[in-house]
Amino acid sequence: MLGWSLMPSTIGSSVVPGLPKTCVMPWSSRNRKKCSRIIGARFVARGAGAVASDVIRCIINDNVASPGVRAAPTRVRADELRTFTARVLEAAGAAPDDAMTMADVLVWSDLRGIAKQGVLRLRLAVERMRAGGTRRTASLATVRDTTGLAVIDARDSWAPVVGVHAMRTAIAKAKTNGVGAAVVRNTTFAFALGYYPTLAIASRMIGLAINDCLPVMAPWGGTTKTLGNQAFAVGTPAGRHQPLLLDTANSAITWTAIHEHAERGDALPEGVAVDPAGRPTTDPAAALAGRVLPLGGPKGSGLAMLWEVLTGVLAGGERFGPRVVGPDEVGTPQSTSLFMLAIDPTASMPYERFTQRVDALIDETLTSPTEPGTDRLYAPGERGYLTAAQRERDGIPIPAATARDLRALADELGVSWPA
Repeated sequence: MLGWSLMPSTIGSSVVPGLPKTCVMPWSSRNRKKCSRIIGARFVARGAGAVASDVIRCIINDNVASPGVRAAPTRVRADELRTFTARVLEAAGAAPDDAMTMADVLVWSDLRGIAKQGVLRLRLAVERMRAGGTRRTASLATVRDTTGLAVIDARDSWAPVVGVHAMRTAIAKAKTNGVGAAVVRNTTFAFALGYYPTLAIASRMIGLAINDCLPVMAPWGGTTKTLGNQAFAVGTPAGRHQPLLLDTANSAITWTAIHEHAERGDALPEGVAVDPAGRPTTDPAAALAGRVLPLGGPKGSGLAMLWEVLTGVLAGGERFGPRVVGPDEVGTPQSTSLFMLAIDPTASMPYERFTQRVDALIDETLTSPTEPGTDRLYAPGERGYLTAAQRERDGIPIPAATARDLRALADELGVSWPA
């Protein structure tokens, strides 16, 4: 099941008194908020150690069959997984073109090892369409259109569909003006933001994508979650090298990374999150119930606020900032916003000269000696390209629990799982 799950730890077998049964694996989207409040109250009242003694541990997506046991993943070819994903979305009511766009975005994430933004999210996508929080078929309207900027109302359509449209709109404007931008209101989370700059890169341009989100952190020095960490990605073509591609957020750790630490049973790094009482924590469960800290303190906090200006404020939607809703409230429109920017480097110099200069930057930057324990240096996005090449060749590993859930979803919708 998508979303958080609660699972007894290896310390004991009881469940925290007062937790709804739905807080025990799997934790459904409709009960996540209630469970989060209850767990948060436990941390505030009794501390993280007391909750741990009640043997509650946050696990994500049921990927651990039982404590200490992991089943082998299923490998699926990328083209087969893409076709399967599109068919599931079509069966849930999405238009064929929208379904294929969504599938391409999801599988792009899995190819690069960003599993939490890949097909793992497919059931959540179906749940949102079933519950009415997101339109089954995209319905976009251009509210304003100038030579350099388009303002688009997604009307609660999926961000991957409108995001691709917005970036292509920005690219078209950049071909004429050197720079083009598009801003989108009333949409959803966009999954992996890195996908969208690759559209600009494929058109020999620099691309930037920003997606605002529900509040997950406080402004620097504050105690209340009023800021999203505003995921963003920027990419540029190169010549001899793979394109540079940075996909990140303005928090010291991303929500996805906390989930991954929880799955592995690893502690978080110091200084990235606090529990509901505001105490520093390295416990993923406490961080999920609490809040993440801004990247670089006031720097990440300030950048997150300015990114909200470029997305929620500039887009002109009714809700922005702290009023943006998370994806797991499946029946409620999220009201998130996007900002897409494309820059044509030939407005400054010939394309070949530009890519040569990017190559030179990569070569010169990576001449730095490595620290002890570091095998080699990587340019931004390089690991993702290497992982994608390997998975295109060998297939994408789908964790056993995810594969079970996808098969169950496919059965519900009359779609065949890849053989």
